[in-house]
Order: sequence, then C-alpha cells, then structure tokens
Amino acid sequence: MARRIPLPRLTRRQRTARWQRERRQQAVIVTVFSAVLFFVLGLVSWAASDKYYQDNLKPAMRLDGRVIAMRDWKTERDYQLSRFYVEFGVPPTYENDPQIAQQKASYDRSALDTLEEYALLDQQARADAITVSPDAIDARYLDEFGQFRSRHILITINKDAPDQAVEDANALAKAIAIRDQLRQNPDSQDMWNQLAKDQSQDPGSADSGGELGWVGKGQFVKAFEDAARALAIGQISDPVKSDFGYHVIQVEERRGPAENDIVKRWFASGFTETDIKRHIRHDILRDEFTKRQQDRIVSPTAQVHIAQIQVATPRPTGGDFQAFSDQLKKVADVGKALDAGTDFAEVAKQYSEDAATKDKGGDMGWIARGSITDLSAENELFTLEAGKVSQQHSGLTTTTWYKVIEKSDSRDLDADQKKTITDNAYQYWLNQQKKAHDVLRLIPGLEFE
Repeated sequence: MARRIPLPRLTRRQRTARWQRERRQQAVIVTVFSAVLFFVLGLVSWAASDKYYQDNLKPAMRLDGRVIAMRDWKTERDYQLSRFYVEFGVPPTYENDPQIAQQKASYDRSALDTLEEYALLDQQARADAITVSPDAIDARYLDEFGQFRSRHILITINKDAPDQAVEDANALAKAIAIRDQLRQNPDSQDMWNQLAKDQSQDPGSADSGGELGWVGKGQFVKAFEDAARALAIGQISDPVKSDFGYHVIQVEERRGPAENDIVKRWFASGFTETDIKRHIRHDILRDEFTKRQQDRIVSPTAQVHIAQIQVATPRPTGGDFQAFSDQLKKVADVGKALDAGTDFAEVAKQYSEDAATKDKGGDMGWIARGSITDLSAENELFTLEAGKVSQQHSGLTTTTWYKVIEKSDSRDLDADQKKTITDNAYQYWLNQQKKAHDVLRLIPGLEFE
C-alpha cells in the first residue's frame, strides 16, 4: 500500500494572496466581457439608428435649404402606388409581382417630382397669400371620389350618312320620344328593360336595362358626366349629345368617397382622409396658378421662327445597352454633321425622330415664350441671331438642336399657338419656379429632372 504524503498547509498570508489574485482575474474577465458587450450593443444601436436615419431622416431633397426627408418621399411613393394598383387592377397579394416592377419603378421619380412641386406650390401660395378653404377641399374631395350609379339609352348617329344634319335631327327626335316615354314612369324597370332592348344602341347595356353601374369622375365622356352630375336622383335627362350619339340618362344612386375603390385602397394602406385632402389642396392650388398663367397670355408678342432636330436618348433598361449606345452614336453623328456645316434641314430629314417636323426639315413654325417648356432652350432661341444654330439641349429622354430661321418683335398669336401656350402654361410656370429656387435632389439616379 502506497504511502500517503501529506500536503503542506497554506498560511493565512498565502490564502489571502490567492484570494486576491482570483478576485483580480475575475475583475479582468468581467471588465473585458462588459467592454465586448457594450461594444456589440453600441454597434447594434448604431446600425439601427443609422438604418433609421437612412430610411427616414436622410434628406431626399433640399429646396431653398429646407430638407424634405426620405420618409416623405417613400410615403408619397406608396400613396401613388396605391392608386396605380387600383387603376391597373393589381390585387393586394400581387403588389410585389416582378411583372409590374418596371411600372412601379417609375413612381420613384414621380413621387420626388410631386414633393418638389408641392413645396413650390406651398411657397408661392404663402408669398401670394393664397389660402384654400376647408369647404373648397371637402367639395373637391366629394367631386373627385364620389360615385354615381346610372342607366341610359343611347341613340347613335350614323357618321357615314350622306346628310349629317338630317341624320342628327332624326337621332335627336328618337331620343326625345324615348325621354318623353320614360318620364311617364321614370322608375319602371319593365319600361327601361324594354326600351333599352328595343331602342338602345349601346351593346354593353342594352340587355341589362341600360345599367352602367357605379362610376366615378373621368370614367365617362365629359358631356355625359356633366349631365349626370347635374341630375336629381330619378330624374330623366333631356337628350345629351356626345361623340357616341344622344343619351337619355337617369341617375339612380349616389355614394360618398368612402366606397370608392381607390379611397378604400388608400385606407387599407394606412393613409387617412387627411392625407387625401392634403393632395386635393395642392390640386386646387395647381388649378389656381394654371388659371393665373393662362390669364397672362398676350398677343401680339415677340416670336421666333425655328426648326429642330430631336433624337430620343432613352436610359438603358433591362440590360439593353445596345439601343442606348446606338442612340448615343446618333447624337454624336448629328453633332458632327452640324459642326461640319451640313445644312440643318438635311440633317433633320436624315436624323430627327420628331414625326411632325422631320419631313419639313425640322420646321416648327413660329413660337412665342411659353410655347416650349425648356427654359434654357427658350432663352437661347430668343437671344440667338437669325440663321444661327443652338447648342445641344439634353433632357431626360431627348436631345434637341434648334435653328433660328427668322425673328419678329411683335406678331399675333394664331389659334394653335394660343392653345399650345395655354396647355403649357402650368408646366412653364412650374419650370420657372424650379429655376428660381435652389432645388437639390439627393436620391441617386433621380438627381436630374
């Protein structure tokens, strides 16, 4: 049996020293662990706060030094996409379908454009002391998104008839007879069914008593919609003429915006009536500034007779860089031809992609200020001498060159010119506002208009 060797006993001093050493080791371990833990927590917190900043607070745009945050841009994009989904019949479960990815991507720019426009509208409204009353907003909300259910009987006009006046008179007389018959018993379903089946020339509703279902603003031709909105419930209209013929209309029901599919989709996406009315307020402001600009059109006015060469320069999408490269080469070829002194009209006939002017050597006729909305091009054209060619003007999707053919200090606007300037009035004014204010777009890929 082995002999057991007794272990030496530790003295009190040795035990104290060992205890102190163990405490120091534990303290080091706790300190290191705490440091690592705090570092990891700090890193996670920093990452979370940075992500929150990137997603929400990071500037998407600056306008006169005022920041428009990324979350405002994303909210506006979601608002516009909700309407897109309804108008194009995208069910809620298919919102991320790759087949609509390209269409959805276009709303990135649209949302930023809208925020820029709204900021400029608000700024000018404050400067001009323009206010929009809650009553005006409520009325517009009801008008934009309220719906009505109607039925009609349509009498068409044969556009191939040799005597259009007689054809029109016969169709009107037939519609009047139907109106008079319906007014005897406006709510008789049997009468509506029989007259629609025997007389109506609308194939979509003739077999259903003329029923057209629920519709909102813009879903019918303007003449029909204007007449329907003015009718009392159950009233039989006088014959209403549209491009389709004569309509005899009855509005059966009306309902508020809450039943509109677009409004429902907005609500389901987290938007409120306040959000919708905020957009409506800007629609009203847009109408106000449009009218103001249209009222300022004067004639006679200074004009310039110009020609143009226009080439599409689409952005490369879907990996199709060949088409993009081909267009860039075309732009370069136009530039070389003009630099070499080739006749502008010949270059236009060879290269221009504007169908309305290509065969005329690019001749656009006379323009006044407001006829085109590219302000830099307009300013150059009104300062160039006759016979001179402008610099290359590159937009988001087109590249254009102009030539000044002749100039006039005072020339009457014709009807077509007045219509063009009237149609362009708001966009022309908006472009002036963008030029007058310090706008800096900060989302990669959307920096330029």
